[in-house]
Amino acid sequence: MTPRFLINSICCLTFFYLANLGQLNAQSFIELGRLDVSQTQQAYSAPSINKSVTGEPIILSGKVFKEGVAMYGNAHLKIKLHGAHTFSALVGVGKTKIDYASENTKTIPLTDGKRLFYHVTKTQKQFLGLEGADGKIDQGSVIFKVLHKGKEVFNSGIMRTKDTPKEINLKVKGGVLELITENANDGSSGDNALWAHAQLEYFEVAPTALPQEFLGEAPEQPEIVKNNLLSKVDRLSQINLPIALPNYDWLIDNSKAIAQVLKTKSGKDIILSNGLISRTFRVAPNLATIDYTNLMTGQSLLRAASNEGLLTIDGKVYTIGGLSNQPEYGYTLMKWIDGLSATPNSFLLQDFEIKEIEDRLEWKRVRWALNKEMPKGKELIFTLAHQDIIVKVHFALYNGIPTLSKWIEVINNSNLLVQLNNFKLEQLAMVEGESLVDIPDHWVKPNIHVETDYAFGAMQPKTSNKTTFWEKDPRYTSQTNYPLALPCVLEVRPPLGPDTGIPVGGSLTTFRVWETPMDSRDEERVGLFKRKLYRTISPWTTENPIFLHLTSTDEKVIKNAVDQCAVTGYEMIILSFGSGLNMEKEKESYYNKYKELREYANSKGIELGGYSLLSSRWISDEVDVINPETGKRGGMIFGSSPCLSSEWGYDYFRKIKTFFDKTGMQVFENDGSYPGNVCASITHAHHNGLGDSQWKQYAQIQDLYMWMRSEGIYMNVPDFYINSGTNKTGIGYREVNWSLPRERQLVLGRQNIYDGLWDRIPSMNWTFVPLTQYHGGGAAATMEPLKDHLRDYENHMMQNYGSGVQACYRGPRLYDSEETKQTVIKVIDWYKKYRDILNSDIIHLRRPSGKDWDGILHANPNLDTKGLAMFYNPTDTDMIREIKLPLYYTGLETEATISIIEQSTNTYKLNRDYSINLNISIPAKSYTWITIK
Repeated sequence: MTPRFLINSICCLTFFYLANLGQLNAQSFIELGRLDVSQTQQAYSAPSINKSVTGEPIILSGKVFKEGVAMYGNAHLKIKLHGAHTFSALVGVGKTKIDYASENTKTIPLTDGKRLFYHVTKTQKQFLGLEGADGKIDQGSVIFKVLHKGKEVFNSGIMRTKDTPKEINLKVKGGVLELITENANDGSSGDNALWAHAQLEYFEVAPTALPQEFLGEAPEQPEIVKNNLLSKVDRLSQINLPIALPNYDWLIDNSKAIAQVLKTKSGKDIILSNGLISRTFRVAPNLATIDYTNLMTGQSLLRAASNEGLLTIDGKVYTIGGLSNQPEYGYTLMKWIDGLSATPNSFLLQDFEIKEIEDRLEWKRVRWALNKEMPKGKELIFTLAHQDIIVKVHFALYNGIPTLSKWIEVINNSNLLVQLNNFKLEQLAMVEGESLVDIPDHWVKPNIHVETDYAFGAMQPKTSNKTTFWEKDPRYTSQTNYPLALPCVLEVRPPLGPDTGIPVGGSLTTFRVWETPMDSRDEERVGLFKRKLYRTISPWTTENPIFLHLTSTDEKVIKNAVDQCAVTGYEMIILSFGSGLNMEKEKESYYNKYKELREYANSKGIELGGYSLLSSRWISDEVDVINPETGKRGGMIFGSSPCLSSEWGYDYFRKIKTFFDKTGMQVFENDGSYPGNVCASITHAHHNGLGDSQWKQYAQIQDLYMWMRSEGIYMNVPDFYINSGTNKTGIGYREVNWSLPRERQLVLGRQNIYDGLWDRIPSMNWTFVPLTQYHGGGAAATMEPLKDHLRDYENHMMQNYGSGVQACYRGPRLYDSEETKQTVIKVIDWYKKYRDILNSDIIHLRRPSGKDWDGILHANPNLDTKGLAMFYNPTDTDMIREIKLPLYYTGLETEATISIIEQSTNTYKLNRDYSINLNISIPAKSYTWITIK
């Protein structure tokens, strides 16, 4: 009889074989350029991906290769193979073309008397090569070598530009692969070494370039700098560790969450904390984040000591601070920190300063807002240096919310323009969101919300977020996941570029990131964290004027609409798309017409503005963004769009500003805002090429919106530019749905509101109500004549105003009869009476289904009216329902006084979970509401 353990073993082996049979042949390829080749040790310039180090195409024997890696002179890249088993490439020496007579050809002297050649313009710098024997760049001579496990497995011999490329096809397995270029002992001038179509074939675990800490000698802070830093730290107030956890819920009362900058007992560390979160920095032997704690849960967010970002300058990668050689990357013991050394090739900490948070943009307050204050807190600024480049790392910790902001300023104190190719604003070794042996389709990420003000291309924060990346950490070899594929390094970086030159004496400031750890994965609570974030850091989003979308520019129609708005309590008119307004028209008589109409509107207490289309339009071959795949326009986000960094783009922004200056208009609706298009044109006046096209176009649109914010101009923009100064974006709906019957529009409209307010506040969204026919649908879909569809009109208004969401009421008028006028007045009066609570946080009660009641609850513990709930009945029958009403976020603790439509009032004892059970009557095809005190 076969022993049971042997049977079990055979079964296990059989199962493993069958389970993996389909995977054994599932090989993968990775291009060399997809590895972090910035880890290459290289004496001059830096390795380049998909182009030569001189910026020219990769060309060997007349053939252009789209993919490859270029090195220059003596260079050395180490690759941990993991599951890789084959390396292939075509190697050769590229030619360098240089115009020595050009005024843009500049040189930098080296200590050995040689010079480096660069092509330098006002905005761009490109490495060209090293001076040779005759004062010019030589024809190169390179030896290519490949080592595997320390043994040489390929040697090209000396290769020159005229030589035929040599093919490499090696079987390698395990250990380290080393790619080496040598200068053949005749100097490195012209040694433009090309690894064309270089790739590795692997199974399961992808190869990785060895990280920076394996390379070079650690830099050292001068003793005088170190002593000064420690002396400044010593003057801070001390905090005892561990930091006490808060005994309150900041969503109910955040008055105790005050930002401070403190020191630890060791005297080497600075802690930035507001009692909800804390970030701890070591200042010697270099700056590094050594802890990042969610004090609401008591959990550390960080696995390992982390640098403060990376900069790629003139093609070379530099770490901003950083400590290396940690013995374990799954967790950190503070006793290890003392033994860590500064990361090689890093910016070294020089100084720090502390100040109060300053306003990040100018907000001119001219209308109602629920939050009228810019955020307060502490700003901690670290200054680091490498040669003649200064980096200032800014941290802003806010009072009242668990949010930390960060941005970086790069200052060029050298005597030549420097090229900031790209940057990483954060590179944090975060605690994993989940630990799995296998690789799921979707990983659970760490429970922290991360976003920046470099966002575009969508209405929601999630889909407009283009800068948050969760990457693998090859150093974390003790993780559970066998292929080391765990996404546990938070990187915040632009998707492209900026690839921008910083002139002598100039600087470049990155975008800002906001990081908000969560204390729960409960959907409502997570949403409340995000909504409090927007109310605090971008308080202009709490402006919420009541507006009409007017479909005409006829003077009589406009004045009639102004009069109706004034009578009913409306506050703003937007001359909508299709109205005929053209802000790009430059004519004094045109300006005067709209100035006079604006003055008439203002005399009645109404603000006036209008609509302009930007990106979703075709201009010309010379103006539109160039597709990098085709070299022509078309095939982009909107098919084609104008490049904002073309002369046309600059002229567009000038015309828009002129229109507002001349007319005094107060509202801007910018449709088809910049969606994130890249542009490969090299002829457009205000960007150099593909690399800086996204960065510079975004700067154009952001500058316009920030200017408008400073002028008090209200902005509707159907993209998520909220943190750049705009007020509203679309809540999310299909426009063709407004051609459906009115009854269906109502239910779908409430669904849009319910779904759209999980991660956004009511006042930063608009919805839609077409008063005239829109996308068809005929009489069944149309609100006009308003007096004939008064119940539907009122229901639309009550579900929108009842949620705090303004709608684009699109049509020529607000009322067409006395009864209609009185209905509008009744709703607007009600809304203004409860405006504060109706613009407060939303608690989701029940999503509309069309079958039964649905509703939402507004909650604000800081108001006298702590809550207001809306209940809707889409059915044909009156209904009475017992509803469990969650009142925790109203701040009430023992009892609640409920008033139903200001008629019947009763007091209820709160259940243990801060809820009450309420019997409520909701009329058929209508609504009811209650207030809570």
